[in-house]
Amino acid sequence: MNDPKRQTQLTRDFGHAPDRIDQLASPSTSRGIALEILTSPDIMRDLLQTKLSKVHFDGLILGQCRPKVLKKHHTSSYVIAYTLTLLNKGGRHARCLELIGKAYASGAMGERAYRTLQVLRVRGLGNGSLNVPTPLCYFSDLKLLIQESVCGLPLRQYLAWNDSAASGRMRMVAHWLAKLHQIEAIPEGIGCHEEDESSLQNVAYRLGEQYPHLASRLQELASSTWQRIACFKNTIPSVMVHGDFHPANIVVTRNGVTVIDFDQFRRSDPARDLGNIIVQMRNMAYFATGSLEASNPEIRAFLNAYFAAMSRAATEALAGRIVAFAALTFLESMCYISCLRGECSGVLSTVPAEVDRFLRAATVGDIVE
Repeated sequence: MNDPKRQTQLTRDFGHAPDRIDQLASPSTSRGIALEILTSPDIMRDLLQTKLSKVHFDGLILGQCRPKVLKKHHTSSYVIAYTLTLLNKGGRHARCLELIGKAYASGAMGERAYRTLQVLRVRGLGNGSLNVPTPLCYFSDLKLLIQESVCGLPLRQYLAWNDSAASGRMRMVAHWLAKLHQIEAIPEGIGCHEEDESSLQNVAYRLGEQYPHLASRLQELASSTWQRIACFKNTIPSVMVHGDFHPANIVVTRNGVTVIDFDQFRRSDPARDLGNIIVQMRNMAYFATGSLEASNPEIRAFLNAYFAAMSRAATEALAGRIVAFAALTFLESMCYISCLRGECSGVLSTVPAEVDRFLRAATVGDIVE
């Protein structure tokens, strides 16, 4: 028999599978068991029906829930798609609906992500052409954020097209980022530049272990990158940045953009987002075409639209800072590709020359011309 005094809020509210829900809320529960619970069709059907029926299902009954794990995530435990079959009061099929669940290892991070999406939609990134996903609810006991799925294609599918369709989508993405960078500050944590120094040291060490013949050169490049960032770290006003502004986190349609994954959202230098997306677009172009330069037309379209959308005062000093963050992002991404994904790609041979090129550039235009 369950002790009512020890039951979680979910157990008291929903009364379904109390042992399993209490088990998931326990810090000692393994990831495997947590996944089993979060992908239980019956448990999740009942929880979602109780939580969302009045506000999101238009009075329809949730007849079936089909969970599917989409991916493991570096800051959350899992991303899960829940395909729901909704029935009318007569029990007949009315429509299907897909929701996305993000199960966080940290409850505080999950609550923060839920609050971030709510605030950003209120501040203008919702119900228009520039959007973030709609957050529907957060199960604090489960550390599970439920949000609407996003329609469209990942931005990465338009890289290296060099046509009007790709350029148009890049301009919309630039307008989205410019809008974010102009949003009034939200009381979230400020990114610490010392974390950049630690990351650079770690990247140089790990890559140097794997490629001993490059170790000393990588240490030099990491040190030079940090010196470049450190020289302006105390003089730059911070704005709200996405923190992982990556083509894989950007979904586009003909008429709109939705950006997902705000786990790294914070106040920082806007050049961080810009350097990030430039490098990630170049990396993705390399894996698709064998050339880092293949996405340069899209990058130019993106940068031109971003700078046009911002004030001159906001952009005058950006160009030099972008290349510093681009060097940082490139080193971090190469460490991920090589050490974490276990890939030995030809792109790794470009690391010293590419980072050196970023550091020698006066502006980002010198990289993508």
